[in-house]
Amino acid sequence: MKTTLFFTLFILILTGCSTSNPYTPKKPLSSYKTNNTYKNINISDALLSHYRQWQGVSYKYGGENRDGIDCSYFVYDAYRKTLTKQIPRTTLYQSKSGKSIQKKNLTTGDLVFFITSKKGSRHVGIYLKNGDFMHVSTSRGVMISSLSNPYWKAHYWKSRRILNSN
Repeated sequence: MKTTLFFTLFILILTGCSTSNPYTPKKPLSSYKTNNTYKNINISDALLSHYRQWQGVSYKYGGENRDGIDCSYFVYDAYRKTLTKQIPRTTLYQSKSGKSIQKKNLTTGDLVFFITSKKGSRHVGIYLKNGDFMHVSTSRGVMISSLSNPYWKAHYWKSRRILNSN
């Protein structure tokens, strides 16, 4: 009995201290590089650096640190820290910023928005290149996904260009 209890406690302690494996993109990050700049900052370099800093961090509603992060903070932090551009903190207000663009005209750094439930829950990510965007998934944390994925394709709402807009 004591051995079983000790073993159970040992396993719980071990698993409680472990972290989940970070998501590994299917494409090498170098495939997202572009020459696009904003304020003399290479946009793709800045965004990929931001992605690497947060890679493996799990989703947490309202989260703003390595214990958990939500999608709108991830986007807000990327713009504020790596692109030196102030944008709103929430997905709703981010979706009203910048200018509307068509999905076919997306460029690196544009925001992509989704409505993910019948209740109108919103989700945001940052477009990288070739149909891929980085975001914070509720199930996998910070990751890169494809707009052609059936889930994201079905829930796509709109896109906004923040950079190069006044």
